[in-house]
Amino acid sequence: MQRHLDRKGMVRWFWAPLVATLILSALWAGLSAALAHRPLAVDGVLDLREWDFNRRGALFLEGDWQFWRDRLVTPDAIADGTAPSHRLLAVPGRWTSQSVDGVPLTAEGVGTYHLRVLLPPDAPPLAMRHNQRFVAWNVMVNGSTAIHAGRVGPDAARTSSAGQKAIAAVQPVDGVLDITVQVAAFGGYGGIPRALLLGEADGIYGDWQQELALRTAFLSLCLSIGLLYLILYLLRPRDRECLVFAVMSVAIAMVQLTSNTPLGSEVLSNLPGQLLGFLNNVMFPFVWLSCLASATLLFPGSLRPGLAWPSILCILAVPVASLWTLSFPSLLTWTATLGLVLAMMALLYATLVAARRRQPLALPMAVAWTVLGLSNLALVHRIGFTGIMEAGYCFMLFLQAALLIDRLRHMLDQAKQSNARLAALNGALEDQVADRTRHLSDTVDRLQLAQERIVQSEKLASLGRLVAGVAHEVNTPVGTALTTATHLAQQVDAAERAMASGTLTRRQLADFLTEVKEAADLLTTTVERTAAVVQSFKQIAAERADDRNRRLDLHDLIKELRPAIEVRIGTPNVSLRLDTKPGLVLETNAGALTQVLGLLLGNCMDHAFSDGRPGTIQLSSHLTGDGWLELVVEDDGIGIDPMIRPRLFEPFTTTSRAEGRTGLGLHMAYTLVAGPLGGSIEVQDRPAGGTRVIVRLPASPGEKAAEPDTADTPAGQAGDTLLPAAGMSAIIT
Repeated sequence: MQRHLDRKGMVRWFWAPLVATLILSALWAGLSAALAHRPLAVDGVLDLREWDFNRRGALFLEGDWQFWRDRLVTPDAIADGTAPSHRLLAVPGRWTSQSVDGVPLTAEGVGTYHLRVLLPPDAPPLAMRHNQRFVAWNVMVNGSTAIHAGRVGPDAARTSSAGQKAIAAVQPVDGVLDITVQVAAFGGYGGIPRALLLGEADGIYGDWQQELALRTAFLSLCLSIGLLYLILYLLRPRDRECLVFAVMSVAIAMVQLTSNTPLGSEVLSNLPGQLLGFLNNVMFPFVWLSCLASATLLFPGSLRPGLAWPSILCILAVPVASLWTLSFPSLLTWTATLGLVLAMMALLYATLVAARRRQPLALPMAVAWTVLGLSNLALVHRIGFTGIMEAGYCFMLFLQAALLIDRLRHMLDQAKQSNARLAALNGALEDQVADRTRHLSDTVDRLQLAQERIVQSEKLASLGRLVAGVAHEVNTPVGTALTTATHLAQQVDAAERAMASGTLTRRQLADFLTEVKEAADLLTTTVERTAAVVQSFKQIAAERADDRNRRLDLHDLIKELRPAIEVRIGTPNVSLRLDTKPGLVLETNAGALTQVLGLLLGNCMDHAFSDGRPGTIQLSSHLTGDGWLELVVEDDGIGIDPMIRPRLFEPFTTTSRAEGRTGLGLHMAYTLVAGPLGGSIEVQDRPAGGTRVIVRLPASPGEKAAEPDTADTPAGQAGDTLLPAAGMSAIIT
């Protein structure tokens, strides 16, 4: 029961304002017509000799005009009396609702109107304006064409509705305006639906310019609001009502352009009137379907399908009905009326439901849709004032503008809130970054300290290997010398006892002297070898302790290091090929360069041939054309693991950590080359397998590589020399 009462209340709420508005509009239109008191033409003559254009303004040329049915009569034929007899026909009026001598006029065809206007002798300069566009007109004043719409012809093939001149100044002759209007209606309404407007030239042209400016501003407003709503939709696609309002605004703008107004005459004057009329009718569904769509989006669940679907069908039928307006003149009018009424009922019902749900936009949207619907009805039935439709559109657009401003304000508030949240998050992030940076800095400091300790440990380990090598190298000749000396002492004791006993023979003396000589030679050789080794390591220690650069020949440096290379020969399956030439002079830190060579050769022994496989390590050098000395260390071993290649020179990078290696060798080599030596280092894969390391060092200015004298070069010191290289990394490092 309560639901039934609610529905009855909703129906009363809907019908009351609609019926009241229609009654008031009809009363206002009738009252306006009753108070007009405009002079009318009688028998084809309009007497305006008592009309004051300056005080009373312009007027429409209405009344009974002379009319020739199915004829295009010229002004000359009317003036000299050769024209056929005429009849009288009321203006304004459409042929579809008029008849001559009781015979109805057809919607299509041709006809001629004539009116004689009598003017006061002091009449001001006058102008004339017409408002017909969808059929062909030709308005001649005193025998000359003043205004026109299209091209008038006797049949459809020679008639066109494209192009027009809607306003023109007219000049009376002896106080008379002789007006002849030729009409050719093919594909549109025949007749004069709206009478010609005659008035003071300044006023007519002023009104034209004022209306043009207002409609241009209105068009700009429509397009601007539509563009803003489209931008909002692109920014936030979930707000689909923005897209609907954008379509509505563009559709209203197109209505303005296709209407029979000064704006349409100025912009689209060259298009056929029938096409413009059809486009104008097509815009009608866009406007009202967008209204229904906006109601669906603004008030979800409020639009009743039983009202919405019939209104949609009737609205879509309006452009279709416009195609049969000649056969059924009232079809378009009542189709549009039915569609408007049903659409208003559906929209007002939706706003009523939204109002019961206390949605704030219910009342303003109800008022907007009511005003828009009533103004459309007034235009369809030609009730009210000129521009009543545009007034309804303006109200809708202003409401859309208010909604747009509110939406923009809401978006700005959201943006401010988002910015505030973002600023807070940035502050928290900065604190976190600062805290993480402190922790990271501490971690880096600890890592650097650990790295320094590991490097120091590596140096101590290298020193241990160096001492072990020295001990081994020195211990062998010293042991030999000790054995020889012991044996020699025993032989001397034996000789002394033989001499004391008198049993020393000549042969025993000779043998004793021979053994003494051999022992002396062996002692000399072992002591010289020990001295050479000690001198070599003294030279290495001096170079490592001296950080100053000195001028040296790379070939001589390799030659000096040769005894150290031979210290720990224990892997005969790996050979070292030395290809160095005298004359490659550079000014550098010999200790650092020695350490780099040891690191690179040791890296080859530790990784390239770690599995005991045989191979060759080649050490070569040459001078480039741009003044750099390239020292190349390459092997034909197993190569470099691709997983560690991007981090090859980073500290602690190794594939043999399980074997106790720290991964600092190449990092130390890179640090020495890039630092004290002032060069660069690069690691490449050899095409035949293995690894190539290229160390680029600045050569001494003005030096060129000299060709080696192979005839005087001892074997193993220059040229192509094969040497076992097992212990070089332990000695030089």
